This record gives sequence, C-alpha cells and structure tokens, in this order.
Amino acid sequence: MLGGSDLDISRTGEPVPLRNRQLRMILLTLVAVLLLPAGSEGAATSGVPEAAVSGSLELGGSVALADLVGAWVADFRRRYPLIEVTVADPGSQAGIAALVNGSEDAVLLGGPLDEAARARFEQRYGYPPKLYPVASDGVAVYVNGLNPLREITLAQLDAIFSSTRRCGGKQAIEHWGQLGLGGRLEALRIIPYGLDDSTGAWRVFRAVALCGGDFRPDFGALAGPAAVESAVATRIGAIGFSSSALRSAGIRALAVATADGAAAVLPDRESIRSRRYPLSRTLSIAVNLPPGAGLPRALGAFVDYVRSEAGQRVAARSGYVPLGGASARSGGR
Repeated sequence: MLGGSDLDISRTGEPVPLRNRQLRMILLTLVAVLLLPAGSEGAATSGVPEAAVSGSLELGGSVALADLVGAWVADFRRRYPLIEVTVADPGSQAGIAALVNGSEDAVLLGGPLDEAARARFEQRYGYPPKLYPVASDGVAVYVNGLNPLREITLAQLDAIFSSTRRCGGKQAIEHWGQLGLGGRLEALRIIPYGLDDSTGAWRVFRAVALCGGDFRPDFGALAGPAAVESAVATRIGAIGFSSSALRSAGIRALAVATADGAAAVLPDRESIRSRRYPLSRTLSIAVNLPPGAGLPRALGAFVDYVRSEAGQRVAARSGYVPLGGASARSGGR
C-alpha cells in the first residue's frame, strides 16, 4: 500500500504488518534466485518475476534524450523495484568515455557511434561495443511559430548554419529575404541555434545538413532541447535543430528537401520510420558485451524492457518513433 502506511492488505482483506510484506518479498527474491540454473548470470529474465530481479545499473548518454531516459527509468523502477538505477546525462561522447572506463553499464546514443569512440573502445577491449536499437526520431529544423516558412533544402540549411558550405551553396544565407520571405522578415537576420557537440543530433545534422563541414562562428550551440525550444519560440528570427519529439505551440518543424525540386518531407512518424525524412536517426543503447557473453541480469532486464511493447509505448508517448516487428514485441535480445 502506498502512502507510508505500515500495513498492507492480504488477499482476505485483513491488514498485514509491513515487516511481513518485506519478509515475503525477500523470500520471493531468494526463491527466484535459487531456481535459476547455475551460470545463468547474463541470461534473459523471462521466467523470473519482475519484482524478484535485483541489482544496480549506471546509465548515461545523450543530454538531449534525458526526457526519454527519465520516462523509461520511472516505468522500469515500478516494474523492477529491486533494481537500483542511477542516471547521468553528460552527453553521448562523455557517456562512451564512461562505458570505456567501466563507470557506466549502458549509454543511450542519439545517433551512430562515431569511429573515434569505437576505436577507443576496441583498443581497450579488443571488440566493439554492442548496440541495441531502441527507438527512432528525426533531427527536426524548427522556426518560430510566427514565421511563415514551411520548407527548406539541405543546401539552404548548410548555407545558414555552416562557414564551409560543402553542400554546394554559393553564398551564405543570413537574412530571411534570401529564403523568399518578405515584409518585416525580409531584412531580418537569421539567428541559428541547435544542440551542442555532445549530442548525437549535432553529429547527424553536421554530417547530413553540413556535408561534414564546420558550423559558423556565431552558431548558438545549446545544452538540451528545452534551450533550443526557448530560443526559437522567443525570437522570430531564430532557426534551430533538435529532436523531432519537441511539441510546442511556439515553434514549428520545417519540411526538409534533399535538393531543389525534390519533395520536402516533414519529420513525422512514417517518414522517420521509412527514412524518407533525410535527418532521421536510430537511437541505441550501447553496452560492453564480450562476444558470446550474456548481459548481466539487471542490465538485461532494462534492455528487454525498453525494447518490449511496454517500453515502446513509453517511447511513443514521449514523442519518439517506436521499433517495429519482433523487437518491439519481445525485446529481441
């Protein structure tokens, strides 16, 4: 019973002292552990009651995905009350460093694992980290809700955000009039914002929209989606990139076209799932798992949970695109 009472209610409706309830939970846990076959550490948790699985987890990863991790952990803790979960969100790159040095058990990545991080991990352990896909989203491009612009091309994004213009733009785009807007917006300066370089979204945007080039010196790199949302919602001249999971009346996502004349695509669920949206990305959990080994029980329970129907419902409610197929139904480890 919640609320700090020292009594529980038995199946017969009679109150049961809290100490008896705690003893019952301990006995249930011991029985579940004793029934597991020898050497099963790292085996899947199917067949073991959720409440009987114990252990601890250190999770890290992208600052930009802290909302999703928080929602997952809150639901996971209700299902697995004996697993202690600690969450740190210093950014994907710092999370990989923590995975390499062993201070974190798993890291949520907001995009592909970059080669430098993979090389550091392999140099220490002799094998790459194991990646489990857990959801998808898009790196959406947002403008202020009062801005009438509805679509943009990758080359235009490069000309706005970069100093190198590797995607083919002949000149920098610095004013909204260069994108066809008139009236009071025509001479208004474009103010570019986005997530900082600790995030997977930054790396995806740089690789696709900047063709691997450099951001312009006055680009406003911000720590977290809420900061991007605030900057764009409060400045009519602003444009910014962040997760497509953002939902705010003060900002609007633009449709993005791969080239002039190509169809512009909004970052909705179907376009992200099909990868028609050009800035789509897969979110993954990275773990240190030697070849042929199984996950430790607590970590295995978490990976199975986030890839299960329950975990995927949480992802969908948070604005992300859930997995499809067998992974979403059964965990897929």
